[in-house]
This record gives sequence, structure tokens and C-alpha cells, in this order.
Amino acid sequence: MLRRSFLRLVAAGSACSAGSYFPVTSKAQAAIPGTVTWGGAYLLDDQTNDMPNTKTALSLNSSSSPTGQSVNSAILEAIRNSDWPAAGIDLRTGLKRKITRYGMSFGLARESVLQNGYRPHRDKTVFSLRLIGYNTIFDFQERRIISAFAVRGRYFQALKGRVGEDALPQLFFDLLANRDNSGSIARFMTDLALDYEYEIKYRGKNFRYVETVVSPFATKAADLIDLDLKTHDHNLGFMVSTAFSEKLRVPVIPYLKTSITRNVTREMVVATTSGNSLLNTSLPFSVAEIEIRVIDHGWEFKESEVQLKKTTDSGAGEYVKQDFYQLQVALGARLELQFLEVETGQKLYTQQFGGRWTFLEYAETEFQMSRKSRLYMLHETIIDRAMESINNEDLRGRLYDGLDIDIKNDTGKLIETYYLEALADDWDVLSAECAAIIKQLPRAFGA
Repeated sequence: MLRRSFLRLVAAGSACSAGSYFPVTSKAQAAIPGTVTWGGAYLLDDQTNDMPNTKTALSLNSSSSPTGQSVNSAILEAIRNSDWPAAGIDLRTGLKRKITRYGMSFGLARESVLQNGYRPHRDKTVFSLRLIGYNTIFDFQERRIISAFAVRGRYFQALKGRVGEDALPQLFFDLLANRDNSGSIARFMTDLALDYEYEIKYRGKNFRYVETVVSPFATKAADLIDLDLKTHDHNLGFMVSTAFSEKLRVPVIPYLKTSITRNVTREMVVATTSGNSLLNTSLPFSVAEIEIRVIDHGWEFKESEVQLKKTTDSGAGEYVKQDFYQLQVALGARLELQFLEVETGQKLYTQQFGGRWTFLEYAETEFQMSRKSRLYMLHETIIDRAMESINNEDLRGRLYDGLDIDIKNDTGKLIETYYLEALADDWDVLSAECAAIIKQLPRAFGA
């Protein structure tokens, strides 16, 4: 789809259409003074009922886990094998369980099961999972949280046959502890985290996601797929906070519209040096100086029916010919991303992005991914590219012109496509607003 034709769709009110390179600072130039103690991975709110599979995964021990290790033992082992001093943070020596000025823990805030469905033509059950948390550094001496990097675990797995929900705890265990899984939390701690900014020098301001504004069109669209707007707000809040922190590799004040706010508003419980329990205190986060919000202009699903014949393996060694009916579906959505300076109310950045996802799905509801999950995944794709384009001029240019993403199966057959676009009319304005955000980005160790 050409850029201008997409913009015309926007002008017509369709929900489907709903400069220079400024690099993020280079690797840390000044190490954190002293040792940083690893405190472990925990639920931010250990009383929550919203993360049952993560809670079970964290409870697995050497006799019940799929690897013979607990989650924290696996992550600790992974950290021991990583070159932390080269990253400007002396975490490895802090594994000796001694009291230090600085500590690091991983707080888990939200789990999502986007897909848990049987695919009859493949005789497999497909799982798509998300796990969001905060890699947090705190100062015991000054009793303050220094920074929190939002982190997202992504997991896709296809298991043979019909598999029930009882498989989810072990899949979340893998998402947490398997360092060979590119989307796991353990992989983050041994790979991506080493490239984050742990510099002492202060630069930038504190960012925090504050709200989702839903248009009347989006409200009606939510009713059509039975989407609770409070859940939608939370999804976007975690999604935007994480994409901002991941793609720009900067700290962010956590989005805490979870049950933890009942007890500790703007605070987070941190781990002890032992790694086996929670410290009996809470430390405050910084006050937001720049607020992030999203205006959801809405979305729309459009379907057309096609017939597709498939030959499937019954799973018992006999081949069975069976006709499956599929729908050709196009999902379009439009989001507006805003950054506002709290003190002055000035809008530093306000840009709209449109996206279209075209895919085939089974006509039978039993075998479909839910409409809510489809919307989540398109929004995630739009937001990820929008955040990354702030400091990536090449991607920004491709979004401005219109970016096509083709998804193929193992045989090379095209199975789905994405079309994404930055809906700005002026390239110079778009690039200037990106520069304004980059100028304000924080470092891990702010003053």
C-alpha cells in the first residue's frame, strides 16, 4: 500500500488508517562505585491473582521444575557467567550475599496469554505469551530507587497435539529461566542488560506513562469484541512503557496500574541481599517530569470468506484429508503517541501511527486467536516501531514512506502481512519532535 493512499483512508475516517540521526548515548563511561548485589526475581505484588502461571513458575524447585533448578537459581547462574564489569556495573561480585550500597532485583508485573489454541491442520497447540517486569536498581544508603528498566519476555511455542492450560506454568518457567530462549528474562540478564546505560552522570528527565484516551469510535469497537476498556488501558500502559524503555534503552517510571497500588502508590518492594525474601520496606520512585499518553482512535476488523483444503496428520501416523474453511481478515488501527512536559504542559511530541494486519484464520471460533489478542499484537507492533523510530532515522524514514512486513511459514509461503505508517504530513516536524525526546532521555543513575 502506498503512503498517500493510506493517508486518504485516514482522511475518510477509516479505522484502518486510523532530519538527522540522534544516537542514544554509547556504553557506560563511568562505572557505578562499589558492588551491586543481586536480589532475585519476584512478583511485584505477591498477593495478586492476575499472574497465576508466573506465580506457579516461581514456586517450582529442583524437584518440580523442568530443568532441576528454580527460576532464581537459573538466573543467578546466568548472571555469574556474564561480564558485568564491562557494562559499568559490578554485579557479579555482589553475588556473595554481603550488604552493599546498591542492589538490583527483577520485579514481575504482568503476564499475558495471547494465544492458547489448537491448530487442526498441524495437530499442534500454539502458545504466545508475554511477561512484563522491571529490572530495578536501588540505593540502600539513600533509600531510593535509582532506575527501573522495563523488560518484556516474549514466547512462542507450538506443542504436538491438543495441550491444555496445565502446560502454562512450565512455559512461563521457560520464559523466565531459559537463557537459550531469545525472549526470556534470563537472556535479558545475560545479554541485553549488559548494553544498557549504567552511567553515574545525570542526564535527562523522568518519563512515565499516565493514561489512554479512547475515542468514541474505539469505544464502539471495544463493544464489538467485548474488550473491557480498563483492561485495554492497562495493556497499552504496560506496552508503551516497556517499548519506550526497551527500544530507547532508558529507565522509565513503572506503570503501576495494578493491585500493587492498593498498598504502595509510587513505590516498589525490593529484594534483600539474600535473594530468598523481600526486604521489609518500600522505596519511592521519582516524580514524573515527562508524561506519555496514547490516544486510541480505534480499530476495525474486516472479513472475507475463502475455502482452503488441507491434508493433515492425525497424530496417529495416519493421514486424513479434511476441508477447513478460513477467513481472510484485515485488522486496521490508528494510535496517537504524545509526550508532554509536566511543568510547562508543552507537547514535545505528538504523532499518529496507522497499522494494518492481514491474515488468514479458521472460520470456526474454536480454532481462532481471540480478537482481543489480535488487537494487542497489532498495537504492540505499531508501538514498538514508533518508539524505535525516535532514535533510528532509517526506520523513521521507512515508516514515513510506509513499511511493509511480510511473515512467511517454514516453506517460504506468505501467510500474513503488516503495513505500518507514520501519519505525519511533515518530515521535518516529525524529526524535530524525535530530537526533542532524545534530548530529554534519562540515564540509569540520575541525580
